[in-house]
This record gives sequence, C-alpha cells and structure tokens, in this order.
Amino acid sequence: MKRLFLLLGLAAWVALIVLLPPKGHDDNSKASSSAPQSLKTARSNRTAPSKTDAVAQKEEDDAKPASLDERREDAHTIIDAAVVTYSPEGVKAIRPFLLDTDAEIRAAARDGMVQLGEADAVPLLRDAASKLKDTTEIASLQEAADLLALPAWSDTPEAAAVVADIRAGMEQEQ
Repeated sequence: MKRLFLLLGLAAWVALIVLLPPKGHDDNSKASSSAPQSLKTARSNRTAPSKTDAVAQKEEDDAKPASLDERREDAHTIIDAAVVTYSPEGVKAIRPFLLDTDAEIRAAARDGMVQLGEADAVPLLRDAASKLKDTTEIASLQEAADLLALPAWSDTPEAAAVVADIRAGMEQEQ
C-alpha cells in the first residue's frame, strides 16, 4: 500500500514537471526571447574594452563618492599635513573641512586649527559655528576660536621679563 502511494506521488510529480512550463517562463518571457535580430547581432559583436574604455571607467570610479571611512582617512591626512606646516597656509588647507557633512571630519578640522595655532583661523571658526545647528559643536568651535584669539604668551610683559632674565644669565656666564 505504501509503495502504491509512493508510485502515485512520483507519477503525479513527473506529470507536473512535464506538463507545466518552467518557472519564470510565461507569455512575457516568450516575447522577450524573440528580441530583434539587430539586438542579438549587437550583443554577439561585442569586443573587449579598449584602453580608452578603461581610462573612462577609472575616471568614472574616481568621480564616485568615496566611502565614509575613505573620506575620513583622506581628511585626517590633509589636516595632519597642514598642521605640521606651522604656517598660515595650513589654515587654508583645513578650512574646507570645517563645514564637512561628517561631524568627525568637522571635529578633526577644529582640532587641527587649534593645533596649528594660527590666529587667522579665528574668523573661520566663528563663521563655521554660525552655520551649524548642533549647540555642542557650535560651543566647541567658539571655544577653539576663543583659545586662538588669546594673546600669545610670548607677547606678554611676563614673557618679556623672563626672556630678559635668561639673556642676562647668559651674559653673566660668558
């Protein structure tokens, strides 16, 4: 009895497979299989991409937006390079990152400006703060601008007195 049901089930399965069309094969796919001959010819006549195609593909890939991690890495590299210049030119290199869409890049730019220590960055930091909405970021940019706006210690009377003492001590040693 079990063998009979097994055989009937197997026969029904075979009948379904033979009689039903394959999955995804309907009237629409029949129409698409009879594509115009010119399209079939064009597909068969394809050749390997040329060097100009490879160059165009490279340019297209370069134009695609980089991943966030790549953007962050690139920004950190540029900011770090600008900081070690110890010149006002570093401010120009860091400036575009103050209003970046990524908060981490903006924070790195702010920190880079502080590390660079150039007073030229003060108006840029204040301007960037005026264009942001996050109050914490605004406060951190304002604080960085305030820090850079402080007079340099070497410009204070205290510093002048210390330098004079050092010079006097060096003259006495000679």
